[in-house]
Amino acid sequence: MTRYAAAYPLTIAVMGCRVNGPGETDHADLGVWCGPKHVRLKRGPEPIGSFTYDEILSRLKEELDHLIADHS
Repeated sequence: MTRYAAAYPLTIAVMGCRVNGPGETDHADLGVWCGPKHVRLKRGPEPIGSFTYDEILSRLKEELDHLIADHS
């Protein structure tokens, strides 16, 4: 997904830690942090939700499409 949005001035923070991830992703356009069964996603400081590993890539693309449209 980072390659998908590489031509745009967006920041995507990907963290493997569910303890520090929420705070460390606050300043990114999209923040992602992983747990054992779910991936949490937020746009800036606002939570979007929790998604399974099977769901997250399509949801990330959807959010990236919104951000790209906002930057166009």
